[in-house]
Amino acid sequence: MSRDSRTEGALNHLADLCEKISLRERGGKDEILEFTKSGKYSPTVSRLAEAFGLMMARLDAHDVAKEKPGKKKEGGNGTPPGRGKENAGLSLPNTGEPERAKACPVRILGKSEKISRTLKWINRIADLSSNVLITGETGTGKELVAKTIHYDSRRKDMPFIAINCAAVPEALFESEIFGIERGVATGVGKRIGKMEMANRGTLFFDEIADMPLNIQAKVLRVIEDRHVERLGSRKPIPIDIRIIAATNKNLNEEVREGRFREDLFYRLKVIRIHIPPLRERREDIPLLADFFLKEYSRAHGRAFKKFSRPLMDLFSCYPWPGNVRELRNEVERATALACSETITMGDFSENLREYNNNSLLDPSLTLSWKEERMAILQILEKTGGNRTKTAAILGITREGLRKKMKRLQLSF
Repeated sequence: MSRDSRTEGALNHLADLCEKISLRERGGKDEILEFTKSGKYSPTVSRLAEAFGLMMARLDAHDVAKEKPGKKKEGGNGTPPGRGKENAGLSLPNTGEPERAKACPVRILGKSEKISRTLKWINRIADLSSNVLITGETGTGKELVAKTIHYDSRRKDMPFIAINCAAVPEALFESEIFGIERGVATGVGKRIGKMEMANRGTLFFDEIADMPLNIQAKVLRVIEDRHVERLGSRKPIPIDIRIIAATNKNLNEEVREGRFREDLFYRLKVIRIHIPPLRERREDIPLLADFFLKEYSRAHGRAFKKFSRPLMDLFSCYPWPGNVRELRNEVERATALACSETITMGDFSENLREYNNNSLLDPSLTLSWKEERMAILQILEKTGGNRTKTAAILGITREGLRKKMKRLQLSF
């Protein structure tokens, strides 16, 4: 492909993305930021993409300015976002896009000891002004915890502004956070940064470990001095913000390797909350799965009643590397494809089915009581309850199957 045709293709793609953004469709913003990467496209394309990026940030600032502080907000179920029922819901999609002040539509859901301890911590620290560092694997719900802290605090009627440090190009990072004055670059007007947007509210840095080192130094200065300066200005602007940061990386290791500033690390981890992975809070899986089943049944306009027994047993054994986000995505997929009122194994992704086939029916593995029970239940389901066929698949006699079913308290 020639350079001219590549540029023309990129410009056409930019035009399509801008149309998406104008219609408030998701995904366009991050794609536009891709065009700003140095050397990937022609200078003309990169410059145009950067101008669009700055324009979008300015529109975000305009939207924030229009919001009226102090307005009573309600959650998705009509309840206020304060300290109400701890288990009213879970799992906001983590889009990584900056968000304006609004009621937290869902709550953290769970009854396990570990998640109950997390909820107690949130209740204890919500009204403090101290910075918070949230750690945990991808998909555990770190942004949801940050929002819960914000909406349970005195700042709940003020903005909650989120920025995904892994999604912002380094060249745009400074202007995104601190803002920019008119005339700093050709065609760029004055706009406020995320720190000003979050004034009197909460600023959430997601994936804080991916923040460039030079920006870390400037963020530290803002935390210490409590004021911000826009690019192209020497005028300090006082701000009152609470910073909540989140990461799935080991920041102690990042500090040792010189990738993260030690002084900023200690400024951020005044209070540290660790979110356990889903495999360490298995008691919550049926609760979460049922919540997502109801949510997507409503969204798809379909009446699903339950998951099959083998499937629920698989949920309890599967390691869930993508955590709550993976569970949510699996349930969404199943409710979109299922043909009956009961969701079965066949409605789920190949990942779950392969895990079940490879790990639970491998004779070299030592199975737990629950895993063995689930494996036999699934085979019984596949064979329509035919015990002779089930015994043959397992490589045991029919009498051996009968004894196993009795020991495992199975009736089918």
